[in-house]
Amino acid sequence: MKKTASALFAAILLAAAGLMLSCKSQGGTGDFNNAGGKPYEIVVSIDQELWNGEVGDTLRSILLEPVPMFNQVEPQFDISRVNPGALKDLILRHRNILIIQLNPQTAEPSSVARYDVYARPQIIVTLTAPDTNGMVRYLSENRQELQQLFEISERNRAVENNRKYGEKGIDREIRSLFGIDMNIPRGFSIKGRSGEDFLWVGNDVRTATQGLVLYSYPYAGAEDFAPENLIKRRNEFTGRIPGPSEGSFMATEDYIRPEVEYIRIDGKLWARMSGFWYVENDYMGGPFINYSTIDPATGRVFSADCFVYSPKDPKRNMMRQLEHIVYTVRFPQTPAAE
Repeated sequence: MKKTASALFAAILLAAAGLMLSCKSQGGTGDFNNAGGKPYEIVVSIDQELWNGEVGDTLRSILLEPVPMFNQVEPQFDISRVNPGALKDLILRHRNILIIQLNPQTAEPSSVARYDVYARPQIIVTLTAPDTNGMVRYLSENRQELQQLFEISERNRAVENNRKYGEKGIDREIRSLFGIDMNIPRGFSIKGRSGEDFLWVGNDVRTATQGLVLYSYPYAGAEDFAPENLIKRRNEFTGRIPGPSEGSFMATEDYIRPEVEYIRIDGKLWARMSGFWYVENDYMGGPFINYSTIDPATGRVFSADCFVYSPKDPKRNMMRQLEHIVYTVRFPQTPAAE
């Protein structure tokens, strides 16, 4: 049975996630340079006429879509457009490249992803369609998949770097306290520890702060993962983080209700809750994303709470760096004894 164009795009997305190998994904030349560009920056190769028309409008709506649950507008990606003839030399070594091209001889839209072609780590995605209408339709149908493809590539890079070059001392502390493997990036330090169920690590960057709070508690049943109970537990543990003034502490904003979705990471089900935090009795606040799951070895709920305080600097990359840490989690394989 012939695959549709959307099915081909989905196959590439799964390959990027490491779940399968797609026949449409190709390897590189073997001559590797360090990839250039910043995280979540994409070079888009496209004709000026297409860029100024409906194809460009559709691309911008996808790649510049605002990050959800942020208190300031920030795009999913930063993009730089180049004409196809300019895609050479140093530009070819960029970490993320998206090529948009029309070919009237193609029967239907198609997608090809190539990795580490001119540099490492690198992804080059080429989208081909027979005409403008076909490209717009294909982009619209695969909006989320295109975002996820570049997000997964960035995440995989971060996970690999964390495992190779992370803060090994903090990794050992996490293993000692929670019995799990987790890789913390360089530059982070332990900010606080409370009992045997709470660890706070963070990183101060100029006028911004990244925080990661790890905590665990006994699993009582499926109701633990209902939104109201996730919020209740979050407030219980983040309330241990002292604020800048006497009697102040972190809490979860309730005027914008946190959103909860249930996702799988390496096949394991997690609750991902996003919302806003504030400091009770003070004037600090910002976004948070909380991940919670069941540790099969202990039978306890394990949570990783990512939060950012950055009133001046962009928050997107700092928050995503924290989220990428969650993807390094590895639980023991042996469940707790009955």
